[in-house]
Amino acid sequence: MKPTIILLLLTYSTCLSQNKIGALTDISNKYKLIRELLGSNALRQYHTDYSCQETLEKGSLTFYFNGNELKHIVHSYEKGHVKFRDEFYIWDDELFFHYAIHDIWYKDYEKNKYGKREIVDVTLTLEERFYFKNHRIIKCQFKDFENRSNTPKRIKTNNIRNKNIGCTQASKALEKYMILLKYQEMKVEDACNLPRSITNRDVQDIIAGDI
Repeated sequence: MKPTIILLLLTYSTCLSQNKIGALTDISNKYKLIRELLGSNALRQYHTDYSCQETLEKGSLTFYFNGNELKHIVHSYEKGHVKFRDEFYIWDDELFFHYAIHDIWYKDYEKNKYGKREIVDVTLTLEERFYFKNHRIIKCQFKDFENRSNTPKRIKTNNIRNKNIGCTQASKALEKYMILLKYQEMKVEDACNLPRSITNRDVQDIIAGDI
């Protein structure tokens, strides 16, 4: 490969990297500003609770507005031993960050120091983060960790590093966002069909198990 072509490729790669860093910095600044507005109760809220009789799920939708401009959506829902939460951050009518957390509670058996089997309560936590710029995904992250009742030190999300992953699930995040947008300032009529949370891992096997 000719030196000129190599130089052009390196320059192009550097520009892409710098653009991505700039976009992520912009996302971080917007996120912090919205969190500050939420913390000071400066945003107008529209909140609605719902339930789905078919699956015994309970949930809620909360939209946060700065004047008439939508800034934040929180979708929380529970089913048995499973709890979900989706958060969407919006700027100029454009989704720029999506965060999802999925907690699953179940029981496990483990030998204690005396060699006897004992029941242990386990909480498995899954998290996803999607970063968008101009309707395009630029970064995707995932983390998972668990806390066990026989372990005194509790693991928190800040103790676990995010893993950069492929962005095949980003379209699902956008799809959830577009569906939830329809419920601004209106009652949830068809709660059983609202989009659910974590898609990175197949948690259905865990949910369907003996928990």
